Amino acid sequence: MKPLNCRSPSRFITLGAFVTLAITSCFAQIPAHVDQDASIGLAPDDFRRDIACRDWEIATEDMAALEHTSYPELSAKGCFVRVRYAHGHVHADPIPEGCGYPDEGAMAALETRAATYEIAAASWVSLARVPLDLACPLPADVRRDAALQNARTLRSLAAAWSTDPPLLRYPYAVVGAFGYGESKQDRSVIAKWRPGKACVPMNESDFSLLSVNVARASRAAEAYKAGVAPLVTVSGGAVHSTVYEAFSLTHLLSCNLGVPADRILVDVCADHTHTNVRDTGALLSSVAGRFGYLVTDSGTQSGYLQDWSPFDMVGGGIDQRGLHDFGYSIGSWRQVSIGMKDGFWFTPFRFWAAPREGLGSFTCLGDVPRP
Repeated sequence: MKPLNCRSPSRFITLGAFVTLAITSCFAQIPAHVDQDASIGLAPDDFRRDIACRDWEIATEDMAALEHTSYPELSAKGCFVRVRYAHGHVHADPIPEGCGYPDEGAMAALETRAATYEIAAASWVSLARVPLDLACPLPADVRRDAALQNARTLRSLAAAWSTDPPLLRYPYAVVGAFGYGESKQDRSVIAKWRPGKACVPMNESDFSLLSVNVARASRAAEAYKAGVAPLVTVSGGAVHSTVYEAFSLTHLLSCNLGVPADRILVDVCADHTHTNVRDTGALLSSVAGRFGYLVTDSGTQSGYLQDWSPFDMVGGGIDQRGLHDFGYSIGSWRQVSIGMKDGFWFTPFRFWAAPREGLGSFTCLGDVPRP
């Protein structure tokens, strides 16, 4: 069995408490049964959905609901599908009954979202009318190129699904990868590259400048080719250089790793891992998906996405950052990969095990940043 999730303390803890937690909790096992509460994705009693997206702590009053960890393995409604890595081969476990993507409504969602991006590509459009992944200060050409990339992708997928043979079903709606920026990337030959342009030849030195982005893109490509999801989302703005991380990941995927360009969605606004997760969740829900598969490299970001990380000790864990910056918990996720530790089941729907027509579809992620 997997180790019990080592939940992040909601307040600062002493070093002694940390040591005790590490020794006594991290080696415990998942119980055969757990309480019917937020720890398995059920809404707490008296959940205040009217205020949850601006003051989650008051709306929930359940400690488990303040954290991203949960026990999706214990609920079939969690659609928790393992992705296995062995000897260079990647494959996903069978899709549980009632799970998989696309389902009813996905085709209409793709068409509607494509139209939204086509509007967002216009130079006159205001930020109030663009998706969250474009709703940040951006040069007009960057917003246009990102919007057109996403519109092309969604139109292409909708067209493919409108023809025979019948649709395949995938365990996840998207494979998500997040960018990593460094000032040295300004020297990259693809620093000014944009989606829709011709591929730029790259040598070993060029790949070296992109550092861990190569590993992250490679893992996303592996999962896509293994049929884990029909779409790849890439997330990252120009944070530490003039290079838009989502664009460099797109070049790696489409020009170097064999992922079709019209199966990639870009988010050019995220500036940190917790905004990567937020914006990817918004992209996921916008295409009528409920579950995504996040991949990263084996460094700091992988640790940050785990059940507990040292960042939690100083109030800088991903849940704490989300609550501080957004006012709500971003979503639920947990390591799902076998054979590597850097692949994560993810849903933006906070109470995913509740009935879908009720709080099972509750999310604070959408096009408008919440207060």
